[in-house]
Amino acid sequence: MATPRLRAIMNRGVRRRRLGGPSLSLRRAVAVGLAPALVAGAAVGLFVTQRGDEPAILPAVAAETPIVLSGHGYGHGRGMGQYGAYGYARNQGWSAERIVGHYYGNTNLGRVDDPWVGVRLLGRDDKRLDVYAQAGLNVAGRYFGPNSSAHLTPKPGGADVIVTDGCGGREIWRGSTNAPWVDPVNLGGNRPANEHLRLCDGNVPYRGAMGALRDGNGAWRTVNRVLMEDYLYGVVPAESIPSWADSGGMQALRAQAIAARSYAAAERRYGYAQTCDTQSCQVYTGSSREDRRTTDAVNTTAGTVIKRGNQTMAAEFSSSTGGFTAGGVFPAVVDDGDVVSPNHNWTQTVTAGAIAREYGVGELISFEVIGRNNLGADGGRVTRVRVVGTTRTVEGSGDEARWKLGLKSDWFTVGGAPGPIPGLPDIPGLPLGSLEQLPLPPLPEITPGSIESLPIPPLPPLPPLPPGSAGPLPIAQPVEAVDTAAPAADTAAENVGEPNAAAPESPIDAKYRELGGAAGTLGEPTGPELMLVDESGKFRTYAGGTIVWTPTLGARVVDTSVVLQEVPSENGVPA
Repeated sequence: MATPRLRAIMNRGVRRRRLGGPSLSLRRAVAVGLAPALVAGAAVGLFVTQRGDEPAILPAVAAETPIVLSGHGYGHGRGMGQYGAYGYARNQGWSAERIVGHYYGNTNLGRVDDPWVGVRLLGRDDKRLDVYAQAGLNVAGRYFGPNSSAHLTPKPGGADVIVTDGCGGREIWRGSTNAPWVDPVNLGGNRPANEHLRLCDGNVPYRGAMGALRDGNGAWRTVNRVLMEDYLYGVVPAESIPSWADSGGMQALRAQAIAARSYAAAERRYGYAQTCDTQSCQVYTGSSREDRRTTDAVNTTAGTVIKRGNQTMAAEFSSSTGGFTAGGVFPAVVDDGDVVSPNHNWTQTVTAGAIAREYGVGELISFEVIGRNNLGADGGRVTRVRVVGTTRTVEGSGDEARWKLGLKSDWFTVGGAPGPIPGLPDIPGLPLGSLEQLPLPPLPEITPGSIESLPIPPLPPLPPLPPGSAGPLPIAQPVEAVDTAAPAADTAAENVGEPNAAAPESPIDAKYRELGGAAGTLGEPTGPELMLVDESGKFRTYAGGTIVWTPTLGARVVDTSVVLQEVPSENGVPA
């Protein structure tokens, strides 16, 4: 049996491993139905495979049971942490260039190759393009004056066009074009707001041109074609917090501009557009959220991108790394700046029912982490989880768990991280195979007859028993057979008037009969009914297995070895 010290270390490590079989306390948990403790992060995971139609002894966890998850960071954690960048800028005075160099290792700064970006507006999929501009617009090779509106319906080889006075006014012109684009009066950069094209639906303004295109399957797509710097005027305030500039974080905004520019320049997501306007790419809301502080961040880094050699890199970023980046394309690094993040540490609660539903395992029996990346506290980010239910067992990635359960990141522990162990150094993550190298005190050698010599403190004396009382009861005591000719006192009341009636059938006997008795899969009994060690129920062994009964579980069939390892022999030494 593992010592308390070793069990605590195992709970902190990367993998939980079985040392010499399940512990006594865990076997007892199986016998009496305490398996939900596994959900809270028990040191050893136990899973039962059913045989035929026999039920498993492990009970399902009630659907409403809350499962507490504690973690670090927000988002995927790859590349730059936005709060970390702010922390480094505000607290340590780092420049944007130093911030970028820290998060995007083995790279260099370079210049953007193409000044234009095509952005798919996902919310406009399968819709006609309807735009207007206060200063007028150009479509189908024609200029139309102030407040004119263009309505484009995509078709093979171009679009049908209707121009109206305002979005819903009188028709001015109708025709078709093989260039399905609406241009502002001036396609130059950083133009005034009255020249921006606005969607009739929602009045959202955009710099640059708007196109009504068809994808390879003929579906309608709306694309904003815009100069890179104009695009970033909309991205950086949507992806960061402009007010950081007022509290020492201007360099973090400049780093954000460099990362966002690099990401967009490296994207080649569609045949008709480089990127999109949601969190799947980078959040972009046109010119509606532009802010002078983030505009300054864009202008002072104009054209600068992150490269590896001559290749522009898709510089991923996320809100908060939790203190250690996830690695991947860019080397994983410590992120001390992240201490300013409101999500540096977090706690979330999900129900057992939600976990079971998301993984499709019937009712939940256990949910545990079985793999980590060894980077950071608590063993680092989760790389693998195992979910055991009443219908099947499923394994999946930590990132999948993040999305399925709505977690803030894939860096979490189940039931909270264990606290520090007095007298031991903090171990952020144990590599596989390291348990054997820990400086644990050796166990005393046990030889035949030496158990009595172990330094076990004596038990306090029992108080004297009153005259006529029973002596000490054995730990496991056979249930006495009832003489059907002379009912026992506790059954006589139920059989008044029937002095020769048989004793009531026990729950174990009823289960045995239900399974076919001696002719069934269990075969002949091999012993009487016995009490479980903690007196929480009873069990009886048969040639083909054991039936256990507790008030909570009822009668269940289990493997005989699970129970017999708990039953003391007559001399008190485990059998």
